[in-house]
Amino acid sequence: MSGAVHPLRDNQARAVAPERSVWLSASAGTGKTQVLSARVLRLLLQPGVKPGQILCLTFTKAGAAEMSERVNAVLARWVRLKPEELGKNLLAIGAPVDPATQERARTRFAAVLDCPGGGLRIDTIHAFSQWLLAAFPDEAGLVAGTRPMEDRDRELLARQVLQTLVVEAEQVEDVAVLGPLAMLSERMGPDGVRLWLMRCAEAREVWQGTGAWQPPMHERVLRLLGLESDASETSLVELCAEGVFDCEALHRVQSANAAWGTATALKSTTAIADFLGASGLGRVTAAGPLRDALFTQKGEIRSLKSLEKCDPGYAAAAEAVAASLGALRERQALLALADLLTPALELGRRFALAWEEAKEREGLIDFDDQIRRAAELLTRSDIADWIRYKLDRRFDHILIDEAQDTNQAQWDIIRALTGDFFAGEGARGEAMRTIFVVGDYKQAIFRFQGTSPENFAIARQHYAELIDALAAGDPDRELLKLGLGRSYRTAQPVLDFVDRAIETIGARAFGLDSEPEPHIGDGRPGLVTLWHPVAGRGDDADDDGPEDWLSEPEGAMANRIADQVRVWLRDGFPLVKGGTRNAGPGDIMVLVRKRRELAGLIVARLHAAGVPVAGVDRLRLGAPLGVKDLLAALRFSAQPLDSLSLANLLVSPLIGWSQEELLKFGYRTKGVPLWDHIRGGAHPRQQETAARLLDLLWRADFEPPQALLHWLLVGPWQGRKALVARLGHEVHDPIDELLNAASAYASTQTPSLVGFLAWFDAGEGELKRDADGGGGLVRVMTVHGSKGLQAPIVILADATGNPDASPTRDLTLTEDLPGGGGRTVPMPPLRKEEKAGPVVDAENTARVAERQEHWRLLYVAMTRAEEALFIGGALGKREKEPAPDSWFARLAPLFENEPLADPIWGAVSEWGARAPAAPPTAAVEAPLEAGLPVWASAPVGDEPRPPRPLAPSAAGAEQGADPPFPADTARIAARRGVLVHRLLERLPDIAPNQRSELGRGWLTRQAADLPAEEREALLASALAVLSQPAFADVFSPSALAEVPLAATVGGVVVAGTADRLLIEPGRITVVDFKTTRRPPSSLEEVPESTLRQMAAYVAALQVIYPGREICAAVLYTQAPRLIVIPEDLLAARKTHLSPEPESFPAPSVE
Repeated sequence: MSGAVHPLRDNQARAVAPERSVWLSASAGTGKTQVLSARVLRLLLQPGVKPGQILCLTFTKAGAAEMSERVNAVLARWVRLKPEELGKNLLAIGAPVDPATQERARTRFAAVLDCPGGGLRIDTIHAFSQWLLAAFPDEAGLVAGTRPMEDRDRELLARQVLQTLVVEAEQVEDVAVLGPLAMLSERMGPDGVRLWLMRCAEAREVWQGTGAWQPPMHERVLRLLGLESDASETSLVELCAEGVFDCEALHRVQSANAAWGTATALKSTTAIADFLGASGLGRVTAAGPLRDALFTQKGEIRSLKSLEKCDPGYAAAAEAVAASLGALRERQALLALADLLTPALELGRRFALAWEEAKEREGLIDFDDQIRRAAELLTRSDIADWIRYKLDRRFDHILIDEAQDTNQAQWDIIRALTGDFFAGEGARGEAMRTIFVVGDYKQAIFRFQGTSPENFAIARQHYAELIDALAAGDPDRELLKLGLGRSYRTAQPVLDFVDRAIETIGARAFGLDSEPEPHIGDGRPGLVTLWHPVAGRGDDADDDGPEDWLSEPEGAMANRIADQVRVWLRDGFPLVKGGTRNAGPGDIMVLVRKRRELAGLIVARLHAAGVPVAGVDRLRLGAPLGVKDLLAALRFSAQPLDSLSLANLLVSPLIGWSQEELLKFGYRTKGVPLWDHIRGGAHPRQQETAARLLDLLWRADFEPPQALLHWLLVGPWQGRKALVARLGHEVHDPIDELLNAASAYASTQTPSLVGFLAWFDAGEGELKRDADGGGGLVRVMTVHGSKGLQAPIVILADATGNPDASPTRDLTLTEDLPGGGGRTVPMPPLRKEEKAGPVVDAENTARVAERQEHWRLLYVAMTRAEEALFIGGALGKREKEPAPDSWFARLAPLFENEPLADPIWGAVSEWGARAPAAPPTAAVEAPLEAGLPVWASAPVGDEPRPPRPLAPSAAGAEQGADPPFPADTARIAARRGVLVHRLLERLPDIAPNQRSELGRGWLTRQAADLPAEEREALLASALAVLSQPAFADVFSPSALAEVPLAATVGGVVVAGTADRLLIEPGRITVVDFKTTRRPPSSLEEVPESTLRQMAAYVAALQVIYPGREICAAVLYTQAPRLIVIPEDLLAARKTHLSPEPESFPAPSVE
């Protein structure tokens, strides 16, 4: 980030006023991150506000990093700005420009760096929860060593807990576990069972705490479903009894059918007679045939027109009968559902408790645990008041970003943090305390993660009431509610289209209470284009074509998108933001509603078309083809008789066989393993491949998984190069993540090939790409992944998707609690006929919420575009037109102009206008691929210089191996020398009459293990040196101690530390201390190694201080004696250094 500050406008400027609490509704592209950053800057400029008093909570790590980087970049820039430029910066954010504020602005960067923790606390809510739990681990009930759970940890532990549960149940034949498990496995498969059990584990409040669910649960399940706790089949008999069942209406229906007299009527009268003639459970049994005789499967009255001729009131009578039968059928369904739910929930409870025990045993805590435990610390813990008090003394200003995506548990934390801001002691007299919340209801799209935009509205009402009550009628102290509607991202024509879409679909369809304010954008050109949907070939199409295993319409859609992008890049698509130019690959973003097959197809087709493209934004680590190919090699290495893995390996880029070669050289007699067939083959292709595979098998016997993967990628096989050539550069990230996974496995497990494959298969990680910026590549991602991103050109690739095609997932029912409130109980996946009563109501409520999010997702998708938005999609094989509630169907009527013919799409409709063509630029021919220069493949020669800097103190050392263990006397002498050096460093700055006492105290602390006599001898040695008048200049206040020196002398880096350095206008004196017990008595006795050391010092100082006289001396502390070394003696020792040094002058230290 450059650290530039942009002027704030209108409500942006009002929102950053630091003395007001603000609730800001910010539409897409309106600069909310800039406003948040400016708000933090304004707070930091306030007198009395310290960086540690500010807490910023964001929704994503990327958002937290971006905001932190922005603020720190501005603060760092303010340190060095000229006064007039700094004043402009402060004016841009509405801050005063007086000298005091400017001085404070220049010191804020240092204040942030000095803040506990190393900077501003700008965190995600999960990161803040981790910090809070780390600050109060005992109070949170965490054992030592507890660590956050990663996704792979979660999957592996879930499998382990389920496996243990099954094994223990089988050992004792526990039907309470095995029965429900078998029943659920038949209904939803093993993966579905595990997902259901994990949902039960997440519903922790159901199984623990006051009023927790305990077996037997049947009565509680009945109450949950709206039935009496003792409801049974007896209640069904009651619903069929006279006076409850509308038998009068049934007799009238019987009479009308008898009067009609047809075969159909006779069947109906017989069914009615059977029902009326039965009693007890017989009537319950007869109700089914009665329903089938009188009504269709859809519940419509049979032969209504004919029967109304016999009895004009037949419809009313039949509807009364239908109501009675409906009540009976619903009660039957609810009783059957209770029989299904009871064992499913009891099994869920067993798993949930085992899951909690396993997490505690392994010392793991998941994201939900972090939020829950943090909320408990602040709200329900016995010491919550104390913890809130401690935090209350720390945080005075809390800022929340993306508040619409904050769930209830997270709001509980925020409310607890701010609970004392505006009441009682928390107000802390005149101290300024504020809350700043920014969000946008229209962008609430993470319901699948447990968020609810209703919480956003509820929190707004909560804070408005709290703050307004404290304001006592003073409008300047009330919660300031503002909105941002001016977009700095999107062109006005595109925003007009967005406004029309909201108006046409209806604000309430988005979950809004009223029509939002119109968007205001830049007046540059903007274009919205509707591509004619891609239709399937129909049922008569040939199914034997290539890639028939792919969805044919989606494959065609991917082909056309690739063709369109290639045309844009070839012919030019003009853009105007930032200067007129043609679009490049990094200007294009392709969005899909869900992470399905289409995204991967688009990436593959773009790559095949030669378009630079990044991989999809998020995928399972085991899904990319490059990873599958490498895993096939590992699986074959672990089990050579695995013919399927070997076949996959052979046709992968690692070996390079074609499908035809596999058929030709791999065809064999039934029962013969493929490996045996290949290594026994006589064809050169078989023999060559067998030799390569034998090398792989030999290495697999000895190499750990990570080393084997490295060998496959960069060894003789050159696997990485082959994979990139076939699959494109987007394969790099999955390969690197596979290597990271192998490294992570080795750090926690004993490495083995079979163990790694089992570990990897048990819980594949998820690969998440950083899609911000594009990096000159076309980006393909989900709309959810695009949140916070933008692009000049955006393509909605699956706008024809039917929102009703996916069933409502993760249904829950709410159990009413005696004291008010409710407890959310999970429901397993149910068939249509099993849903009744409150389950139907819950499903309808969920569908409404899902449909609202469907339209909010459209808003987010459309507002990613800066200048051009393209809307398209593919139809299913049996679809004639897009589904009524698809994005495509609801947006198509907005295009009022006649469609235009198009060579790729057949027909397109446009809104707005394309930007004027960019000025022509000279075509640049791509240069022919040149071969590598000679030096790239030439062997590297021996290094002529030491690879590390030359230390002067080691310049005279003999080249040879160190002794295995230093002698005791050597260690004692080395320590003695260090202590004397430290005394000579510290004592010169102390008054002479205090040196003895302070030096003795320092030695007592630093060398308490030495005898007192030895410490006194060391002190005496240092004091004797300092008492010599001849050494006064060396230890004067103008001399420097322990000075680091570094210079490049003739290509050799010389680096060391001078014990004493005296810098004078025309002369530099360097002194090195020696503590040897037998010091030389004259210059002639000074060791050669010392002379070479001092020569290196002098050579380095001549580079650093060119033109000055350099004097060198050695001070022997034992004598004490200072021996000056003449220049001519040192010059003779510089032969290992060049006479013409390369200079990197250091700044003067005078």
